[in-house]
Amino acid sequence: MVHLPMVHRFAAISAFALPLLAAGCAAESPRSALSQDRIPALVRIGESGKQTDVPQVLPSLASDDPLVRWTAQRTLLNLTGTTNGYDWSADRVSRERAIDAWRDWCAKRGLTGATEGDGRA
Repeated sequence: MVHLPMVHRFAAISAFALPLLAAGCAAESPRSALSQDRIPALVRIGESGKQTDVPQVLPSLASDDPLVRWTAQRTLLNLTGTTNGYDWSADRVSRERAIDAWRDWCAKRGLTGATEGDGRA
């Protein structure tokens, strides 16, 4: 048998802790494994206007999620005015060549950051 005071304690702890835990799980990031977190982060980066943020976008170009790839392409276009030959709907080999071109673009400008990874989402 469960004692009523124990139920009240659990309810009180849950009411306080669950929103905190949920907030910690919903971190929008261009490196997130979840598309629903990655896409808003990419949009925010695109709105920043800072080309120094380009390396953070590159892993998303390799995502398995076409919407993440499209958003990453639009983000890079907003930041730089070019797609550098990247097409979100192209085959994997073509996308990988364009991602290498983006890495070269970053290297020529001395931009470092999260340019590695498979970007799966």
